[in-house]
Amino acid sequence: QIQAKDAVRKTHVDGMDFIPRGQVPPNPSELLMHSRFAEFIKCTAENYDLVLLDTPPILAVTDAAIISRHAGTSLLVARFKMNTVKEIEVSIRRFEQNGAEIKGVILNAIVKMAASYYGY
Repeated sequence: QIQAKDAVRKTHVDGMDFIPRGQVPPNPSELLMHSRFAEFIKCTAENYDLVLLDTPPILAVTDAAIISRHAGTSLLVARFKMNTVKEIEVSIRRFEQNGAEIKGVILNAIVKMAASYYGY
C-alpha cells in the first residue's frame, strides 16, 4: 500500500504529474471496484485540472470497463491497419454495456504518405 501523494511522480513538463501503475496485484478488478479507488479518482480530480486514465484494451481485460464508470469522458484508441471495424464496434458495445458512452475514437500509428502532385 502507498499513499496517493507518495505515488505521484513529477515530469519535466511544468504542471504535469503522473502515477505509474506499480505492481500488478493478483486481483486487479477487485482493487478497481473497491470504494477506495473511487475515492482516489475523486481526490485526484479535485487537485488537477485534467485527469487522464489509461487502461489496457477493453477486449483483453475488464479494467477499462470498470474504470470508465469513473471517467467524465471516455475515448477509444484504435491502431490504424491493426484494429478491425468489428473490434472497434465490439469495444464500443462493451463500454456501453457498462454504462460508458464513447465520445470519440483516437486513431493512432497512421503512416503519413507523400501526396501525389499533378502538374499541368
